[in-house]
Amino acid sequence: MAMFDRDAWLEVAHNVLAHPVRTSLTGLSVALGIFILVVMQGLGHGLQNGVEGQFADNAVNSIMVEGGKTQIPYRGNQSNRPIRLTEQDFTGLASQADTIPSFSRRIRLFGINIIWENPAGENKSGGYGVRGVDPSHIDLEQSVLLSGRFINDRDVQDGRKVAVLGPNVVRDLFGGTDPVGQYIRINAASFLVVGTFNDPGSRWENRVVYIPFSTAKALYRPEAWIDQILYGTGNMTTEATVDQSNRMLFWLKETKQVHPDDQNGVKVDNNNEEYALYDSIFTGIRLFIWGIGLMTLLAGAVGVANILAIGVKERTKEIGVRKALGATNAGIVSLVVMESTVLILFSGSLGLIIAVGLLSVMAPMANHEYFQNPQVDHRIALFALGVLVVVGLASGLGPALRAVAIRPVEALRDE
Repeated sequence: MAMFDRDAWLEVAHNVLAHPVRTSLTGLSVALGIFILVVMQGLGHGLQNGVEGQFADNAVNSIMVEGGKTQIPYRGNQSNRPIRLTEQDFTGLASQADTIPSFSRRIRLFGINIIWENPAGENKSGGYGVRGVDPSHIDLEQSVLLSGRFINDRDVQDGRKVAVLGPNVVRDLFGGTDPVGQYIRINAASFLVVGTFNDPGSRWENRVVYIPFSTAKALYRPEAWIDQILYGTGNMTTEATVDQSNRMLFWLKETKQVHPDDQNGVKVDNNNEEYALYDSIFTGIRLFIWGIGLMTLLAGAVGVANILAIGVKERTKEIGVRKALGATNAGIVSLVVMESTVLILFSGSLGLIIAVGLLSVMAPMANHEYFQNPQVDHRIALFALGVLVVVGLASGLGPALRAVAIRPVEALRDE
């Protein structure tokens, strides 16, 4: 039977619709299977986007070091002792590393009054965060330069009063005016705006002004302590970075006299290790989702095969007459396989459309820190359709072979 024969397709439609309740229940199981597969994939994708967004705040290939407060008394020191990083610590930590392709020291200031006097003589002001950083900070923070330039080595060496503004600062203070080349006052000190940036991974960082680390230390941190230090790890393997971060942590605890079991005195966060852990977890989640979805599809396919087998048995006489009149085995196989493929492809496509529609409605509302943009990868949708076609062909093959095995004489005699 030709696949493009109009009469053949009309007969397939008639056979599929001949038992509406049976067909509907079978189609529902297939639609539910593909619906569950696609929705679970979309929700898993949204969860993964949210978690990866947390890593977007710092480069994956980096180690962040910061001080805290001790919890355990140690070597004559009381608990609740603040630990502050110094330039000596920065140098000492670097000596524990195999390689330091990039770094950035951070001085973090909050609620700093920033003022811009517009051409009309009006002051625009607001409270924002200020960060004293090194030139590599833009890469380690995974920020995007929007205009102008970022802080460079000469700015840090000379302690220049230059600033790079986040998009929220630009919007609030400058409106539609280009800020590059303008002067702002940061706690009364005048700074030249040399660039603007955007940080896709951090809403807070977009309300920040970057200035050279040396300038921040001289003007706003006379105590000369450092809040955080970011060390890039380049192309090192995860195992090598774990070894390096452990050496850094041991050295820092010894230097600062922090108890080995104290978790809050100092922190050395290895973003390489954390990302590898999350990646392995999400790989397991994806495999679990595919397993559940494919098992549900398999259950639907078994249902379709059973329905077709019942249909073949009910049409024993009809098939016998067809063969007696000259119908070929290929034609009968084609008819049964077409019925299974149509039923599964139609039901599965319906489940796929509903699932994609549901996720599209959910996407704008999903704006949680750990759950973002739960949309379906188009490759998954295409793969699901391919699976449906394969399942349709496979589920129709068994009943089709039973139909071919029917002998015309026996079929007519049984009736």
